[in-house]
Amino acid sequence: VKRDDSSKTHIYRANITRENTQQQIVGKMINSLFGGSSTQLVMQALGNTVPNKEELDEIQKLLDNLKKQ
Repeated sequence: VKRDDSSKTHIYRANITRENTQQQIVGKMINSLFGGSSTQLVMQALGNTVPNKEELDEIQKLLDNLKKQ
């Protein structure tokens, strides 16, 4: 968190991006809750919710891109 105290009102804002925070938290979750297995995280997430068609398409695109690498 960064603080701007140049005026009477202090303004706070995030020092890192939301995406960076998500990556850090998910990485820690994978290691601590799923024994380092991203597969287990994905299976748990998809088993608890029903993704809509657009979300499934986005997931499929990601999987296709990962297979090409």
